Amino acid sequence: MPIAIGILAASGQVAPEKLAEYEFAGELALSGLLRPVRGALAMAWQGMQAKRAFVLPEENAGQAAVMRGITVYGARSLGEVAAHLNGIEPLAQTECSVPQMPSEHGGQPDLCDVKGQHSARLALEIAAAGGHSLLMMGPPGTGKSMLSQRLPGILPPLAEDELVEVWALRSLLPNHQQQLDSNRPFRSPHHSASAAAMVGGGSDPRPGEISLAHHGVLFWTNCPSSTAKFWRFCANRWKTAKSTFPARRAKPSIPPNSSLSLP
Repeated sequence: MPIAIGILAASGQVAPEKLAEYEFAGELALSGLLRPVRGALAMAWQGMQAKRAFVLPEENAGQAAVMRGITVYGARSLGEVAAHLNGIEPLAQTECSVPQMPSEHGGQPDLCDVKGQHSARLALEIAAAGGHSLLMMGPPGTGKSMLSQRLPGILPPLAEDELVEVWALRSLLPNHQQQLDSNRPFRSPHHSASAAAMVGGGSDPRPGEISLAHHGVLFWTNCPSSTAKFWRFCANRWKTAKSTFPARRAKPSIPPNSSLSLP
């Protein structure tokens, strides 16, 4: 859609000065209809400071409208966008629709299920209170994984700004389902995951496991099997508090801010 809008402006079918007020995103079908795109909320999150309105496909407009302080318009076709820019038929603004978050955690393992393990429970509570990473050592079957899986359940629910950041990162994933909840992210990649899978990137940049655990917990099992080079590579992302990787035309940065649990 953005390319088509540029052509309309260059050919005088749309006033070029109107384009400075908007950001556009969407896939244009041959029929002129607009199709949804991946990462609509992430684009709105990053572009909100530009103080421009967003014009998106109708399917994406509700997704981006969870961002407070931004004006979002949803359109079904290129013709509707052109009519809006020319003042013929203005698009309806999509209202901000941040859902009411439940006061309690839902669908997460509960630390109350763990019997005994007083020292390990105390370590979890300290890690949760201070935002610390946690290393658990011991033979198999002693409850290391079970305890780690319950760490998100004793963290506070996501604040609204944290929720938007987390969901913006999720929206970058293919086949992302529109689902908001107040639970902290819990990512558990396989111990054989590559450094690229952990950090993310690619010609079509996507967040890795480190970034998808933003404001949550990254659970990594069998960590001694990973090489020192792998850990140095990942640790650099935590140290700089962002994952930066070269893409085709830019170097996008995706923030990782999570607790690391190593059983």
